[in-house]
Amino acid sequence: MKLINSLRIILLIIIISHNINCFSQNWPKIYGDNIQAYGEEILESYDKGYFICGSILKDAETFEYGWLIKTDINGNIIWDKRFGDDIREDYFLDFDKTLDNGLVISGVTSQIDIENDPLFVKLDPCGEIEWCKIYSSDGFNAGNSIVALPNGEYIGMLRYYGGDPQNIRISLVKMDSSGEPIWIKHIANGDTTISNEDGYYLYFTPDANLLITGRCFSPSIKPFVLKTDSSGTQLWDIKWPVGSGGWADQCAFASNGMIYSATGLQFTGHPRIPYLLKFNESGDIITQYPLLGDTIYRGGAESLLLIGDTSMYVGLTWTDDPDLEELHSDILKTDSLGNMFFQRRLIEGGFPPTSIIKSYDNKILVIGKYYVGSSWDIDLWKMNSDLEDDTLYTQPLTYDSLCPYQILSDTVDLDCSLFVNIDEIPTKEEYESTIKISPNPARDWISLSLPDVVAPGIVNLEIYNIFGQEILKTRVTTQNRMTSLNVSNLPSGFYLAVCMDTNRKVFKGKFIVAR
Repeated sequence: MKLINSLRIILLIIIISHNINCFSQNWPKIYGDNIQAYGEEILESYDKGYFICGSILKDAETFEYGWLIKTDINGNIIWDKRFGDDIREDYFLDFDKTLDNGLVISGVTSQIDIENDPLFVKLDPCGEIEWCKIYSSDGFNAGNSIVALPNGEYIGMLRYYGGDPQNIRISLVKMDSSGEPIWIKHIANGDTTISNEDGYYLYFTPDANLLITGRCFSPSIKPFVLKTDSSGTQLWDIKWPVGSGGWADQCAFASNGMIYSATGLQFTGHPRIPYLLKFNESGDIITQYPLLGDTIYRGGAESLLLIGDTSMYVGLTWTDDPDLEELHSDILKTDSLGNMFFQRRLIEGGFPPTSIIKSYDNKILVIGKYYVGSSWDIDLWKMNSDLEDDTLYTQPLTYDSLCPYQILSDTVDLDCSLFVNIDEIPTKEEYESTIKISPNPARDWISLSLPDVVAPGIVNLEIYNIFGQEILKTRVTTQNRMTSLNVSNLPSGFYLAVCMDTNRKVFKGKFIVAR
């Protein structure tokens, strides 16, 4: 009997240990096992599930599809969609939630140009494409980042767009809610103290401006941060004055106006190692902190999450062994001075985690892309605030409730509208000098609004057809700036509205009459 009881106890211990082990091994979740897959960003959905933005590769170096994964609260795939085909390259780099709980995505496509063009896609809450835009230009171009604005418009960051990569390397394009370009603005190309600048991440800041992080050459490679207002007008930039061979990666914004950026910095005679940069919303440099001390051999930091103004989670790589080829991929919990509270090893993968977010219940989610065995995989961890694996959620949740039907996994062709030439997109200055006309196309009536830059006074507003013949004429005061015209008697076609202000500056606007 004692032997039987002992065996029962041993068996019970084995069962309990097995259950505990299975329970704790829920993380990481691995996506793309046995295929080549990159994971770039993660967002929490309105239904407490998660979206993962990434790409599927044809081989270790060639992209094939943009990839969107929707998971439940425990990281299990509910559905996924591949965007593109198996002929050209399509891949996703960034995404943001929209006002209707859909998604807007930025990336790259070779649909038009084998050298690749920027790609922007808007999805509704069912994962269906609402619009898709390709911005075509000579040479290699990319849509590096995208932010959804509070008014339903979008700002995208373009890399090398315009066919002049020596002088135009970072651009902002503003799009309306339908993805139509409003204006394009080339950034930092007037600063003669820098060259070879690259923008990595774009942020809509707490003070309703835009922040770009990246790197530049001035005169060595430096972390580079640039702030503009919402119209793309530069407010300040930072070329980090100390160190070399560095960059500015993801940012976090504190309520006291402090901004932090994950980075790798290299000082003369020392290797590049993970640092935390600190500056303020006015562009004043505060300091930098080595995240693992300054005696490690090499490494760098990329992803960053700030909770409150004091707790910070940083994704980085490092090693203290000069003979170790594969770097440790870790996540740290630090304070705002870089003092470490917890450190957790994720994988021996050589790359830092690409994205860190906080869930509605204050859990920490971390994704990365890692080359394991012979393929790239996407790994997802969910942790508590002390970087311990989160437990499984057993409460029932309803997913995708905003969609009236079940969303199915699928491969979706990217049938996009095309802007053939950069000249078709007005610069910000041209946009500000354009007469705004709506609706456009029109049937019976149009409303015309003069630009704010029109000089005070009374102006003649003239409408011309495509043959240059004056069709209509009215007078508008710049105090009111708006007028309406009846176009019901005009034939279908293109028309041009023209006015000249008291300073003899000409302003134009195009519209279509369609019936």
